Amino acid sequence: MRLSGKRVLITGGARGIGQGIASRFIQEGASVFLIDMREEQLAESVELLKQQAQQIQQAQAVLGTSVPAQVESAVCDLSVPEQIEAAAAQAWSRLGGLDILINNAGIAVRETFTDIPYQRWLNIINVNLNATFLLSQWVSKQMIANEIQGSIVNMASKNGLSGSSMLAHYNASKGGVVLLTQSMAVDLAKHGIRVNAVAPGFIDTPLDRELKKEENTLQLSHRTPMGRLGTIEETANAFLFLASDEASYITGTTLVVDGGHLANAGEV
Repeated sequence: MRLSGKRVLITGGARGIGQGIASRFIQEGASVFLIDMREEQLAESVELLKQQAQQIQQAQAVLGTSVPAQVESAVCDLSVPEQIEAAAAQAWSRLGGLDILINNAGIAVRETFTDIPYQRWLNIINVNLNATFLLSQWVSKQMIANEIQGSIVNMASKNGLSGSSMLAHYNASKGGVVLLTQSMAVDLAKHGIRVNAVAPGFIDTPLDRELKKEENTLQLSHRTPMGRLGTIEETANAFLFLASDEASYITGTTLVVDGGHLANAGEV
């Protein structure tokens, strides 16, 4: 098991990719702490993940290799700095420390640049970029103080690597995540902390369906050479790789998971 005994904090764990990452990490032996502002969905996600962890432990017990795994959670609004720190402290306490931080949570609204209200601009930057900074800073300080050689993986996006219409605030926040990831990686390398990012393309998630509910799959992926949407599982696997020791000499990189979409940027 690639994450046996590892303690992981995952933001946006109530649904979609965050829940998928948690599920994949549990399969690999990790204990997880989820934070999200959707209280009811978070509780449902935790219950499902606890059932999964129990089934895995029962299967391992038959082989005599059972490794206890915790599934914990806290409701947190990532646009509020005080709540971020409180949730991080709770995660550290409940799991007895943290080895991995997954900054997955994000929000987006499709609207033309000239129609973006300033408050919405601020909210998207706060959740997608500022929360990543604040949580990473808090966790990395604790890792350094406790001499934990950890891993941080941030959620970027193909939209942080190339512009597009109707998402100026989202694109700017994800571009910031890409450069923040590189800068953190340089500063934290001397402490044995690796920092990377995953940049998904069109992935079949609840957020993507909400954003594109009036468009069909062909319109979403017509420039994607693989000709389909990506899956939550495929995205979670990228996070798993970067978080694991298999990526021990990788830091400061952004792994694009987009079916070749960006590679096809010159297509008319």
